Amino acid sequence: MSKPGQPPIHIDPAEQMARLLDEYRASIEPRALAALTHRASDLCLPFTPDELTMLAALDTPVRVQHFLNTHIYYNNDHATPDTEETVMSPRQVLRTGRAHCFEGAMFAYAVNYLHGHDPRLILLESSQDSEHNLVQYVDPHTGLFGCNAHSAYPHLDGRSAEYAAIRAMAESYSPWYYSDRSNNPEDRTLVGYSEPFDLVAKYGVEWMGRNDALWDIYYTYLDDTITLHYLFDDSSSAHLYPLVRALKEKWIEIDATGQPRVNTANLPPQALPLWEAFWNTYREEDRRPRGKAREIEQAFMHITSTTPIDLSENASDFVYFLEKGYRVEQLLSV
Repeated sequence: MSKPGQPPIHIDPAEQMARLLDEYRASIEPRALAALTHRASDLCLPFTPDELTMLAALDTPVRVQHFLNTHIYYNNDHATPDTEETVMSPRQVLRTGRAHCFEGAMFAYAVNYLHGHDPRLILLESSQDSEHNLVQYVDPHTGLFGCNAHSAYPHLDGRSAEYAAIRAMAESYSPWYYSDRSNNPEDRTLVGYSEPFDLVAKYGVEWMGRNDALWDIYYTYLDDTITLHYLFDDSSSAHLYPLVRALKEKWIEIDATGQPRVNTANLPPQALPLWEAFWNTYREEDRRPRGKAREIEQAFMHITSTTPIDLSENASDFVYFLEKGYRVEQLLSV
């Protein structure tokens, strides 16, 4: 979750690995190291002996979470306007000692997969806020769900395996998931969660051993094959990620200059007057919609599964997707 945290941390990779090995080497079981080395070799992943030694020490999701909590700084790549955004691979996270939400999730997913824990990725969906990535695991003895996660904010890291359902685990984040616009704990922004999905089935394993940025996964993993559910909702209905639905319904289109724009002509007929009324009512100084603007926003969301602010910001942010060379078609199956 790319929210404000500590300032950017820069650690020399060689010094980072030396410190980690000094701390962990004595506790690593030779059999665990041999098994991990063999698995990495079978998967053609080019980890170095030092990297394999460290990863061998993180042989359970509990140990992965402790490592994220105690040895990985939060990578605040939005600390300043000129801070370069990153999507570091698991190897880069290990070497640099830092990760933001997505990077921490990729690290946890890779390590858990290498140790045979069959992880899955879950997105926590928010409104007018940054979203969050969880790496689900299942306790083999109890069958209960837990997850790994990394955040700058308290109580938004992982969860122990104590949940009988994914919904309950996702809902446990709601009390701590409040707006980074108003910074008011009463402005809770978590609205949904995705079905757990298999990154290896979609992308293979090569990404786990890469030394370059994982922009391809970051920009394409949320496509129209991923279904989401609303929190605190007992129905079995599912919905698409709001940006994906907006592209599918052509509420967001690419104009003649190649820029993404909200095309209000394609909004549902009953949503268009709400769109106009919202922008005539909402005051930016409120940070979050209040009073009448909030009522209009809720009515708009009931129809579209998004809000005017989210739809507008989705269009603005989609320019980065296009600038990286990705195409709308990569998110839509038809």
